[in-house]
Formats: sequence, structure tokens, C-alpha cells
Amino acid sequence: MFRNKLVELRENRGKRGVSQAHLARRIGISRAYMSRIEKGKQVPSPKIMFCLAQYFECPIEDIFTYMPD
Repeated sequence: MFRNKLVELRENRGKRGVSQAHLARRIGISRAYMSRIEKGKQVPSPKIMFCLAQYFECPIEDIFTYMPD
């Protein structure tokens, strides 16, 4: 299971934060897919993880944490 800090990172981006829709458009996925990733219902591909890390200018490990069952 993966846990992530995407909601926190989005809400703290800039003065007002960033919407799911905006972030999804920037990395080339749908808002619904972004929602599933944030809720932990979808594990993103390595490419999407990399795009998110680039967007937030941090290592992937700062966004995603693997939690063994």
C-alpha cells in the first residue's frame, strides 16, 4: 500500500494552493485519476510519480511512502 502527501503538497503550493484539476492537467492525467491517487485507491505509474516529483520539485520519496501490509 502506498500513502502519499499529495493533498498537503497541493494545498501548500503557492498562496492559495492548487486544485486537483490544475495539477492533473499539468501532468497529463484526468482529475478523476488524480483523485484516486490522492485517496490511495490507485498506485500511479513510475512516470506519473516522476512527473509529480518534478512538479513539486522534490524527490518521489517525499511524496509517496510504501507501507507494507
